[in-house]
Amino acid sequence: MKKIYVLFVSILTVGFFFNSCSSDESVDDEVVVDTAAGKLQFDFDGQTFVSTSVQAIIEDDYISIMGLRSSKGDFIVITVPSNKVGTYTWKNVSNQNKGWDLRLAYSASSTDDSSFIGLSKEDANNELGISDYEDTATVTITSIDSKTKKLSGTFQFTGIRSNSNNKLENKTFTKGSFNEIAYTSNVPVVNKNTFSAKLDGTNFVPTSVTAISVMGKIMIGGIKGSVENILVAIPSTIKKGTYSVGSGFDYVLTYSKDATLGNMFDASKGTIVILSHDTAKKTISGTFTASLVTYPATVKHEITEGAFNISY
Repeated sequence: MKKIYVLFVSILTVGFFFNSCSSDESVDDEVVVDTAAGKLQFDFDGQTFVSTSVQAIIEDDYISIMGLRSSKGDFIVITVPSNKVGTYTWKNVSNQNKGWDLRLAYSASSTDDSSFIGLSKEDANNELGISDYEDTATVTITSIDSKTKKLSGTFQFTGIRSNSNNKLENKTFTKGSFNEIAYTSNVPVVNKNTFSAKLDGTNFVPTSVTAISVMGKIMIGGIKGSVENILVAIPSTIKKGTYSVGSGFDYVLTYSKDATLGNMFDASKGTIVILSHDTAKKTISGTFTASLVTYPATVKHEITEGAFNISY
């Protein structure tokens, strides 16, 4: 289901792009696990995920954390709409209404684009038509040490994904914790990448431009301010040529005004033109245009004169 994929791409935009400026053990349900310093872990399907690497960033209006387990290639992304100690749920986050939602996602591997994302009960019902979904999301930031640049907390959530048979399924993630993980803040992205576009006829001027290769995709982002962004996602094997956007998952173009579900826009139609792609040097250039809509399609945007020249 493309709605879930677009939501996941949006989560990755925050989790991967902002953090890029950087053996399983079963556990008894009655045992409280003491997470080692610098680690992130959580339980699901009778196993415990323990990170081999974890990154975090704290900015003026959000905290974003990404944990990776290299032995399986799976990872988790967590973002909360604040830079303060506290407990965050869908209910109290929506009441704040500051242009941010919770962002929770788990991907089983770096090549798996059908990943579990956390949603509020209302969004699951209204956006995906799932009436029996039970929201369990809670993220608690227990400590932020500005001197040592260390962050600790706990989390849990229930994720939804569309499986290989295009059927929706849930997975519950429990006993999540991160203990004294290092974080950075206000880190500028310095590179020679260029990205430009017009949004509804007005120049979209990103404050940072970055790209990554993950899950068989090259994701190219122009980010304006703390979260507003235009994202182009294309296959990592893409060749010079012209490609249509709007159907399927291979060629995706999105615009996020902020980090709320209602302000994410997906291209209903459009074109991506690849002018050059050097897979050895990992450089790519191209142009793009698109008509974008929300879910449901009540608001529309037009992107014209899009262009990028980046390394990834």
